[in-house]
Amino acid sequence: MKRFGWLLFVLLIIYFIFLIRQDIIDHLDLKRDRAKMLTALETEKTSTSLLNRRLSELKSDDMIEELARTKLGLIKKGETAYKVVK
Repeated sequence: MKRFGWLLFVLLIIYFIFLIRQDIIDHLDLKRDRAKMLTALETEKTSTSLLNRRLSELKSDDMIEELARTKLGLIKKGETAYKVVK
């Protein structure tokens, strides 16, 4: 009976070691995933700030005028437009 008790105790210890081992592996995986997510978050924050800066530039009257002149070929009243043909 005493031998059976020791065997049960050893098996119980081995079982808990395997449980703890899996928790440690899961914990390390979660830490790795967290580091990746933080890096991705910083990248997205940088991208967002660049896009917000670009948006504020595009909302300015000077930029709107420049885009209208270059993309649409618009001119102001009293100006003469010239088109270079090759």
